[in-house]
Amino acid sequence: MPRYYFHLRSKEQFIWDKEGVDLPDPVIARGAADKAAAELRGGLLHESTQVCSWVVAVTDEGDQLIHVTSL
Repeated sequence: MPRYYFHLRSKEQFIWDKEGVDLPDPVIARGAADKAAAELRGGLLHESTQVCSWVVAVTDEGDQLIHVTSL
């Protein structure tokens, strides 16, 4: 099964996903990224007083960009 990596990126930071997740295909990886972004977005709205532009960038094992979704 292919491995996908879910990195977090803002203007100031890049947080690498060094472990990744085994998922059947890129469509499932995109859905997982969108779901994670929605969950993180909800948490950030309650904890942050400043707006910060974060994105989840999904790459495959070959470091090819598969999907980007905003928080």
